[in-house]
Parts: sequence; C-alpha cells; structure tokens
Amino acid sequence: MRRWGNWLGVVGSLGCLLLLGACDLLRGQDAPERARLRIEGASDSTLILVTSTNFLLQRTAILDEAGIARRDTLLVYFLEADTLQIQLPYNQEYDIRLRERFFVRLRPGAAGVRMRVWIDDQLRYDTRPEETIPLLQFVYFRVKGTPPYNEFF
Repeated sequence: MRRWGNWLGVVGSLGCLLLLGACDLLRGQDAPERARLRIEGASDSTLILVTSTNFLLQRTAILDEAGIARRDTLLVYFLEADTLQIQLPYNQEYDIRLRERFFVRLRPGAAGVRMRVWIDDQLRYDTRPEETIPLLQFVYFRVKGTPPYNEFF
C-alpha cells in the first residue's frame, strides 16, 4: 500500500505542475505583461494624458457604395481611465497582464513632442511630429487566439 502512496504523490505532483503550465497555455505563451510609455520633448507646458488598461472595443467596417469594406473604425468604451496633467519627460510602466490591452491619448499642444510605447520590450509606437498635431493616440489589444493588434489614430 505504501508503494501506491508514493506513486500517487508523484502523479499528484506532476498533475500540479501540468496545471500550472496550463495557465500559461490558456493565456498564450506570448501574452504581454507590461506597456511602457515614454513622452519627451521641449514643451515646458502641462500636457493632458489619458491612459487605460480597462476598456471595451467595437470595430465597425466602413463600406463603399458596392458594399466592400474600405477601412474600419474602432470605438473605445472606457470602464476605467486615468486623466493626468504631466510635465515632460514622462516615463511610466503599466501592468497589462490581466486584460492584455493598453490605451494612451496625448494632446501635445506643441511641436516636437515624441511619444513612444513598448509592449514588453517591443517598440510598437514611435511618433515624432515636426509640427503640432492635435492628438497622439495608441491602442493595443490582444484577442485570445489571434495576433495582437495596434491601432494608431
């Protein structure tokens, strides 16, 4: 009987290890963990920044007269968002493991503001406008079982 107890202990330990590994399989091995935002520039004024990791998305196709999809639009509905007044330079990391999405919007108000976003260690957005652009915006989302998406507005 003691022999079976040893086997059950080994099988139970292996089962626990497999279950722990399955958590990564369900999330996907390449599930993102963090978003890093870096904003730099010569602006000495206060800028308005909106960030969120908790939002819903609705994508809608825009069709031409023949019914062919020419482009699409993305509607973002915030469940939670932070609106901050920031000074440059600004550098912040965000934990995106839970929802695997990240939204950032900046109204630069001055020329030469550069905004960059990394998802884990991969640069996904890098904008250096030469003139004042009224809005810099980046949306990242990952739908289970599909590649991650970036949206630039």
